[in-house]
Amino acid sequence: MDDQPSPKILDSLHRYRWSSLGIVGVVALLSVLVALFVRESGSAQTRIVLKAPDKAGVVGVDASSESAFVRYVNQRALFVVSDRVLTVTSSNVANSVPVESLRKQITAKASSNGDSIDITVAAGDSGNSVRIADALTKAYQSESKADVQASAQKILDTLAARRKDVVEAVGPDAGAKPGDPANAAAGQTISDLDKQATQVRVAAEQFGDGVSFVDKASAGASGLLGSLVRDLGIGVALGVLIAAAVAWARADRDRRVSAADELAAATGEPVLAEIETLSDAEVAALKEVGSPPLWPYQFAASGLRTAVDRGVVVVTSSAPGDGGTTSTLQMATAAALSGARVLVVDAAVRTHGLSDALALRYDPHGLTSIAVGAMRTDDCTRVVDLGDRVFLWAIPAGQYQESTLDHFRSSLLQKAVAAMRSAYDLVLIDCASPAIAPEVTPLIRESDGVVVVVRRDRETRAVHRLREQIGLLGGTITGYLFTFAKPRRDAPKRIVRH
Repeated sequence: MDDQPSPKILDSLHRYRWSSLGIVGVVALLSVLVALFVRESGSAQTRIVLKAPDKAGVVGVDASSESAFVRYVNQRALFVVSDRVLTVTSSNVANSVPVESLRKQITAKASSNGDSIDITVAAGDSGNSVRIADALTKAYQSESKADVQASAQKILDTLAARRKDVVEAVGPDAGAKPGDPANAAAGQTISDLDKQATQVRVAAEQFGDGVSFVDKASAGASGLLGSLVRDLGIGVALGVLIAAAVAWARADRDRRVSAADELAAATGEPVLAEIETLSDAEVAALKEVGSPPLWPYQFAASGLRTAVDRGVVVVTSSAPGDGGTTSTLQMATAAALSGARVLVVDAAVRTHGLSDALALRYDPHGLTSIAVGAMRTDDCTRVVDLGDRVFLWAIPAGQYQESTLDHFRSSLLQKAVAAMRSAYDLVLIDCASPAIAPEVTPLIRESDGVVVVVRRDRETRAVHRLREQIGLLGGTITGYLFTFAKPRRDAPKRIVRH
């Protein structure tokens, strides 16, 4: 049984779909609740969109490339929370919030597209947060403009100093020698310096504070719905992962047989036939005496006759509802139609399902009478007409009482099995699991083979336990019938006549 493959995640989720849905729902709900309770309340957001620095170098930055501009935006984001800007902001805010408090409340970072600074202020109250955000952007603009003006003035002072040096170098009588090459070169240099100074003044005036525009500060509550949707999506994804892990672990611990190939691989024994899930009308038709057997049961009956020549075969299952009684009747009918002399025995004395199907439920004489020595096998055998001069022989369960089981004698059952084997080509005994009906376990020991009926999604450990019980009782498993299998397109369909 250790050869059974590990369960598939999707199959595990479908098997435990309701508990998995519950896990997903709980995790999603918790994620939303956590988002509501730990969300920063009273926050405000704003954005400063920057201008690209001019090539004149007013701000001392060459932003000719995209990476250089991204570095420039990151530098300006750090400038937003600098002491200079925060000090001005503190002085412009009512009640003068300390700089250290502002530093804890304000977060500034470059935007994802790299052309602006995203600012978040969490001051505990949305009104205060908006006011601080507005004061911060104004402080940034004023300090940035002051930096630009200071940088431009520094450049102008440098140009003016160079111009002065050139003028002094040519002397006061330069105008008297207009054709002098030195005087001409000096004049060109002075002209270039004046042109550069003009460019710096124009660039400084155009660049101004370096801000293209500022978004008006708004309270963070406006993004609550989007935040909740995002957290809900994260919660659902996390819940699916947790549910898949839990479902897989449960399925791996409680493995089930979902296909005939899995059953054969897990047990190492042949599957005689695979019977698809049938409709209620089809099941009712199968239980009618003389009903034509399905082709899988015909195939299983042929395999049994090949494997067990003139033998006794016990048909059992690990749990009620797997289709053992129907399988017994169908295989017996198929064997009888092929010309074999077939006996069916209802050893499920508590439920007597086979006796019900054969209309022998209230027959007082049956296997119970044989097991306690009250009657001989021949006296308890009944003839069942299948039609078209085809017959089955049957031994019903007989009269059942709890005290009767205490008087079952193994030696009598052993003799009865020997008599059946000598009188019939094939004997099929419908028997409950040994764990449910231990009083008929001698039938397994004296049989020539055991057919185990396993329905789809039956617990693997239940099949394993039944195999161990059959082995301990001295029985030999001939093969399996896999019932309630998923329909196959290539399988012949039974036509039900109403």
